[in-house]
Amino acid sequence: RAPTASDASRIDDDAYVDTCDGARALERTAARALADRLFYGGFFALPWLWVLNAWFFAPHARGAPGSDAHIAARARASRALASAAFAAFAAWAVGFYVGGRALVGDAFFERWSATTREGGEL
Repeated sequence: RAPTASDASRIDDDAYVDTCDGARALERTAARALADRLFYGGFFALPWLWVLNAWFFAPHARGAPGSDAHIAARARASRALASAAFAAFAAWAVGFYVGGRALVGDAFFERWSATTREGGEL
């Protein structure tokens, strides 16, 4: 059985950290390892991991009592990087949709537009 927040307070306050679900606590070393894996995993074209990291460790990013500084830094950085990745993707999508060939040129548009490819070219 996974430890709950009440178990964590009875055992050792420093051994466990809070997560977004509040009812379950995570061991500090495991939480730090998870925060690091999610943070670095986002750099491998998986920005969804940054969203998960920011959400899962939101209490630390908000500065809740007993927050771990390492986890808080990873959660805040993940939130910023996820926002930047979303903004870049949205700019690309709007640019292609609104500007099209006139904005990026014919050669670039033909190469990067998914709508101009034949069925088997993707």
